[in-house]
Amino acid sequence: MSNSSLAQSIIDKIGGKENVNRAWHCVTRLRFNLVDEDKVDIESIKKSPEVFGAQFQNGQFQIIIGNNVSNVFKEVEGIIGQGGSVDTADQEKEEKKNLISRFLDMISGVFSPVIPAIAGAGMMKGILALLQVMGWISVESDAYQVFTIISDVAFYFLPFLLAVSAARRFKVSEYLALAVTGSLLYPTMTSGLAEGANGLTFLGLTIPFNTYSASVIPVILAVWVLSYVYKFINAIVPKILRIILTPTLVLLIMIPFTLIVAGPIGFTVGDYVGIVIGWLFAHGGAIAGVILGGLLPMFIITGMHYGFLPIFLQNIGKNGYDTAILPLNFINSLAQSGAVFAVALRTKDKKLKSIAASSGFSALLGVTEPALFGVNLKLKRPLYATMIAGAISGGFSVFFAVKCFGVVAQGLQALPVYIDPADSKNLIYAIISVIIAFVVSFVATLLLGFEDVKNEEEEQQDKVMEESGSREFEMFSPLEGNVVPLESVPDKTFSSSLMGPTIAIQPQTGEVVAPFSGEVAVVYPTKHAIGLRSDQGVEALIHIGLETVNLEGKHFETMVQQGQKVTKGSTLVTFDQEAIKGEGYNLVTLMIITNSHELNEMKFSREPGSIKKGEKLLQAK
Repeated sequence: MSNSSLAQSIIDKIGGKENVNRAWHCVTRLRFNLVDEDKVDIESIKKSPEVFGAQFQNGQFQIIIGNNVSNVFKEVEGIIGQGGSVDTADQEKEEKKNLISRFLDMISGVFSPVIPAIAGAGMMKGILALLQVMGWISVESDAYQVFTIISDVAFYFLPFLLAVSAARRFKVSEYLALAVTGSLLYPTMTSGLAEGANGLTFLGLTIPFNTYSASVIPVILAVWVLSYVYKFINAIVPKILRIILTPTLVLLIMIPFTLIVAGPIGFTVGDYVGIVIGWLFAHGGAIAGVILGGLLPMFIITGMHYGFLPIFLQNIGKNGYDTAILPLNFINSLAQSGAVFAVALRTKDKKLKSIAASSGFSALLGVTEPALFGVNLKLKRPLYATMIAGAISGGFSVFFAVKCFGVVAQGLQALPVYIDPADSKNLIYAIISVIIAFVVSFVATLLLGFEDVKNEEEEQQDKVMEESGSREFEMFSPLEGNVVPLESVPDKTFSSSLMGPTIAIQPQTGEVVAPFSGEVAVVYPTKHAIGLRSDQGVEALIHIGLETVNLEGKHFETMVQQGQKVTKGSTLVTFDQEAIKGEGYNLVTLMIITNSHELNEMKFSREPGSIKKGEKLLQAK
């Protein structure tokens, strides 16, 4: 059975998604807080070949999946469409990132799922602009109108795309997110804007008519707040009334908030950005080109670049050309293209290579969203390379006052609008500026490097095992205590070795050390379990105590982080034995070999009895 089918079967047998208050997982088990436990068909769940066991314990319904639990949970989460805390190392890693990295990850996480839509529309925009410049299509033709719809629809209705993606990111109902976002594009709002009306008044507060198509900040802000409002309302509404009353109250709160607060904030931020940029160009000269050229990708990421519209329209209306925004957009297009082409050259992942190459071509034609959101933002360092290139080339462009005489997509097809009858050097400077942008971004991306997508990890591990298969591997005790018979462990998942060969130790001290030299593969946020990978490719899981996941990290302290290299005997985790026992938990600690199928020979070298840290536990090839 596939993961998706298994997840759907589980949800059906626990009473449907409406019966789930909260869902999460630990190392081996799906865990649910349910509305009505009587709706669970536990015997049917146990009969599934992919399920190793199911039980009610400590107010939770637990389904034992084993090593595949994280993949099954992803499907479960997609079905229930609501919150649930995910007990993975990713959360801990996220918490340790700085604010900028967390912000970029959030934006990337929201935009990544919508890339197919904006990539297709973006490519069409570039092609249509090229057809128009070459004179192969008339703007008066019906074909042009249809092509325009194809190229604009994903951008015009971007708020709806982002609403779904943000809802998944912030763990809230996608349908509520769509309803809330829809208020920004409701006909009353769009027609009021078109007619130049002053806006609406609600509870004494003004709702302005603004342009929200293709907006970013209002949607993300609204859905983020929605995730908290939903949880709060759902918690205080009686269970019997939740299905009707919760969404009613949520919409009653969130739609006015979106129209009065979230929407105007996003629009106003963009407006003030335009004012600041205008002042900067009026007083900063080439420095303005360096600053804006470097920061332009960030403005695009947040959608604040729409605040630049009045600047270049005013410049063209007044002077017949723009020396500020449009040339820098041209530079940004080539910088984004250079970075993703470097990624396409360097990456070993076929899918990423394809995306980078196609988005690089799209960026050459002035459509940068696929390159920016699909590749550079996701990998981060290529984004920094585009900012470096934008700053250098932007300073050059503004210093030589490169002029743009037309409002077209700022890609290679825009070169004709840089022809100045009064100054033949203008086109030359424009070409030089974009060449600088492309080359600097390309080279900087190669020099800075990036963390490549690792979907070939299993092949690499197989290679390691093949290379080191003839060498013996030894694992030593990670703590001091007593080896106990595995059948005495009161947990079937561990006592039956469902996850792999297991040895159980009752600890006498509160310190766990590395049983071999290698790398920390995963550190769970609840600190009760840690995964290791030896230099020979052997994978082991150390699980401290039974059901200690419920302590949520209390009384535990981790001394290492994911990806860290460790040597045999290095301290991994410390814990307060007495405090944990005082809360009623069994501290028996399990050592599990999770990839034993890759080993040729394996033998435990210890029988039940006392053991010290560093004594040999296992020998394998």
